[in-house]
Amino acid sequence: MLADVLRQFAITAIILVVVIAFGAAIKPLSSDSLLTGWDTMKYLALAIVPMLQFALPFAGAFAATIGLHRMAQDNEIIAMAVCGQSYVRLLAPMALFGLLLTITVALLTQSVIPTFVGKMTSAMSAELPRLLTNSIRQHAPFVQGNMIIWAEDIFNIKDGDQERMALEHMAVAKIDNTGKANMYLTAAAAVVDVQRINDQTSMLVKFSDSAQWTSSADGSGLLRGAKEGQLTHPIDLPSLTKQRPSSLTRADLLALRSNPRNYPKVNTAAVQLESTLAEVHFMEAVHNEFAKKNSIFCDAVTGGRIISIVAAGMRNDVFLPPITVTSISGTGEKRVLTPEAARLIVEPTESGGIDSVTLQMKNVIVGAGEVGENVRGELVVPSLRVRDVATESVHATSIPELLSAAQVNTTNAVKNSTRALRHQLELMEGQIVGRIGQRWAVSLLSLLAIVLGSLFAIRFSSDPPLSVYAKVFVPTVVALLLVFAGGQMVRDAREVSGFTVMWSGNIGLILLVGFNWMKLRKT
Repeated sequence: MLADVLRQFAITAIILVVVIAFGAAIKPLSSDSLLTGWDTMKYLALAIVPMLQFALPFAGAFAATIGLHRMAQDNEIIAMAVCGQSYVRLLAPMALFGLLLTITVALLTQSVIPTFVGKMTSAMSAELPRLLTNSIRQHAPFVQGNMIIWAEDIFNIKDGDQERMALEHMAVAKIDNTGKANMYLTAAAAVVDVQRINDQTSMLVKFSDSAQWTSSADGSGLLRGAKEGQLTHPIDLPSLTKQRPSSLTRADLLALRSNPRNYPKVNTAAVQLESTLAEVHFMEAVHNEFAKKNSIFCDAVTGGRIISIVAAGMRNDVFLPPITVTSISGTGEKRVLTPEAARLIVEPTESGGIDSVTLQMKNVIVGAGEVGENVRGELVVPSLRVRDVATESVHATSIPELLSAAQVNTTNAVKNSTRALRHQLELMEGQIVGRIGQRWAVSLLSLLAIVLGSLFAIRFSSDPPLSVYAKVFVPTVVALLLVFAGGQMVRDAREVSGFTVMWSGNIGLILLVGFNWMKLRKT
């Protein structure tokens, strides 16, 4: 009996997993992400393993239902029962089969499948130059994370082992969490270098003749132009340490509790808090320096320019009028500026430290009282370092140390950043327990579906076999949907209600098994 069921299980599982794998490849196939037939076959081969968690429970239930239903229709089950075989002994092979399949699915979901999900996620990044080239030549934007790149044309440049692409008339947009752009950049030409370090693939973008608009925290914008420049942050592609949580094994998920910075969203929130703390400390030092003589001096990072700012006072990063700004060029040429408003904008580095500031002035009188006096609506002087104020550099610290350092600061910016970091830590914990629990719940479906199918096959032996399987298929699908719905609720930090929903489907199947077992024993 078990050999017959296993034979049908093997055939059904192969068919189901291939069909479901093709379904998983529909999206990349339809979006032209897969460029060649080899890309398609490679993606399908990777998709087969993750699809086993869905195919195996239903294939096992189908094999058990059809196999035992045929035996029940041929009165073989009745004959064995008349000969003294109990239903417990008759169904024991099916229960053993279900238990082994549950263990198999558990091992797959907790260890093997996440690895293949990660390979599916990063499969296309291995051919990054081809993908970017394909998108640009199809006049479609290349989207990666929160960055969008578009260009009129693209050319591949061979420079030894260096992967480099030249873009003509490029535009870049950076999207925030609400879907709105907080940075626009246009350039006449750009060069994109692909960098691979320790399994981390990144794109470094350099450009010429550019104009960049960046939104400020207060809702205003800052417009800059430059003959040459580059994106301050590289565009990172999925890696072993920056993959989505579904590609992390059980051991990797549990390791996040010891090293939460390996979780990208927590690390981003931690860097933001570090940047906020550095900015607060830096501005405190600027205020102390300004309070000495109601003035400060700034040195340009390049060019040798010196900027002197004299004002009636300073509140946060804003200078109080009347304000006088004196600009002394490297050649000694002096120019006096009289703005109505002026502020210092901190320019954080990628690591969250403070490297330089930007002086933003509004309604500026240039050369007051001199020949050629004129008024500018806005003047911006970037890349300045405040004299006698050390630039802040933040060294990576553990999350507990960072939170302890933030507790002694009572500014609203630090409180908001601390609150955001704690929220991401809660969401990370939800990801850990939610995904591990979801994988256990999916694994248990194999045992319950096979036992339920076996009971239905014997009880409803007079019904058509496919209608009997439908009685198993529908509640199993409902249970599977509840597992994933509950898992998402847990990941959204609703643990109690999430686990209730997650396991309600399996509990329903257990009740169905118990009810039909009692009915079968009475026959």
